[in-house]
Amino acid sequence: MLKLININDLDNDNMMQVTINNENYLVAKINDTFYVTTDMCTHEDAELTMGCLSGTKVKCPLHGSYFDLNTGIALNEPADEPIKTYKTLIQNNHLYIDE
Repeated sequence: MLKLININDLDNDNMMQVTINNENYLVAKINDTFYVTTDMCTHEDAELTMGCLSGTKVKCPLHGSYFDLNTGIALNEPADEPIKTYKTLIQNNHLYIDE
């Protein structure tokens, strides 16, 4: 398990980038549920945390592709490859992912 953040460091309906061991993760909190994905669009190298949230979707800032935070699926072109998603665990007020 990899510890990412204290759960109190992120407000609802927000996201942040967390970098651990040179890996960038997108951490989002929507309706008190945490989602963690890779923080790179699969179409071009754009950080998804520079985009915007729309419910449980994140919009790439470069070309506007949306990704589902639950599944990682690219919902529209130009991206057609999914982003990686991670299972989360909250323990002692910290958010962990299964690598």
